[in-house]
Amino acid sequence: MVILVVGSSYAGPWDLNPGKEALKHTHHSEGDVTGEGFVMVYQNINTNNLSAVEYMHGSGSFDVADIIDSAQKTTHGSYYYYQSLSTGKIVPEWKQQWTGANSEIKLTRQSDMTQSPMTFAYGTGWYASHPITYNSLLKDRTVAKSYQEGSMMLHQLEYARGFVGDVAVELNCTGPTETKNGYGLASMNLEDKVIQGTVHVAELLTNPQTYKSDGKKLSKSSKVLGVKGALIEIDENYIGNFDIQRNMKLEVTKSKAVTMDDWLPCCMGGFFDVPDYSKANKGQIGIFDCTCRETSLSTFKPAWNGTTAQFTTGK
Repeated sequence: MVILVVGSSYAGPWDLNPGKEALKHTHHSEGDVTGEGFVMVYQNINTNNLSAVEYMHGSGSFDVADIIDSAQKTTHGSYYYYQSLSTGKIVPEWKQQWTGANSEIKLTRQSDMTQSPMTFAYGTGWYASHPITYNSLLKDRTVAKSYQEGSMMLHQLEYARGFVGDVAVELNCTGPTETKNGYGLASMNLEDKVIQGTVHVAELLTNPQTYKSDGKKLSKSSKVLGVKGALIEIDENYIGNFDIQRNMKLEVTKSKAVTMDDWLPCCMGGFFDVPDYSKANKGQIGIFDCTCRETSLSTFKPAWNGTTAQFTTGK
């Protein structure tokens, strides 16, 4: 199974593919190949926070068609600030948060492959008179990753004599903002007919937890613990002749930051700027409508006349 290391939250430096730069773009590719011989195909589609990798090789007869669409819609261009209790402090602290990057990848492929040795001469000189034999068993590997969600889905075919199958991958990463929830989607639909081969199917969702049950923060090894303590872990292996159908779908709602008002609201613009829930406090209302002053004056002994000055000014 592929090991995917992620960080402690749904947004921040760990929602990116390390070593990759985000570039706003769209991409489309489609192909249809039929023939006999030796084939090696490698396709790596990366939108910085999503990736889909397709690798195939083998000798024999091939009929393969695929369509790939991807887009990096936005990149991390700005921040917003919110109050959080993530550190466990009693008083909320202001934190800086990335605005969400948005991207998607869609990959659909149909394959009909039969393995057989292929011998032919090509080139000039020695290669023209000495035919080369390719005798490679079939291999096909599709890996889909979402770095922000910390998820991975995998389909792998190895050492096969024949293979007929369809695979459809869809990845969507919409990051949270200060006003809207984010959305994450990872899905892989498979339909395989394998002849004398090995099929491996896997799914992984890591655990983004960074705090222990007692509220103490985990060490840097929490990234490793996030994989070892995965929330979802599926590992399937089939060797021989099999008809396989498998549909995997993961949806994640990435909540927007919940802002919190201070326990002591600042009355910069007057009583009407005070939050409604604070206006219900009788003590605060008394300050603004002067009832607390009148109550205090009534308790003074000797009596205090609040309508006139209590200290002479000489005039």
